Amino acid sequence: MKSPHVRTKPVVDPLPFGPGFNAHKLVMDTAVGMAQELYGLYCLDNAFNHKMRAGGKINEKQSREVFCRHVAPQLLEDARQTLAMMLGQPEDVVPQSMKDEIYEALCLDNDLRGKRPVAASQMMH
Repeated sequence: MKSPHVRTKPVVDPLPFGPGFNAHKLVMDTAVGMAQELYGLYCLDNAFNHKMRAGGKINEKQSREVFCRHVAPQLLEDARQTLAMMLGQPEDVVPQSMKDEIYEALCLDNDLRGKRPVAASQMMH
């Protein structure tokens, strides 16, 4: 009899950001990751955590999703800057294949920047 699969890694549900995000997937994923990091830092403050969880009416996962949906679009330009800085790292830190992927993502994302609501005020010239 075959034994059932045992999960050895925690399940991390990706946030369901769709095509309306107006960003290349790598830029979007970077912004979402940054938003999730901020959520973790902000939730160290019990008052913020209590407000984000609507006084206990929603769970942590729902609270994180709401936060990231609102904050991640504001972090797209920061995500682009982070990715651009990675291009200048030595190859032992960021391999050339990853640099090529980042470069392509930034080029493709450039066309989408003007369609973002926050782009006009945050775009670097």
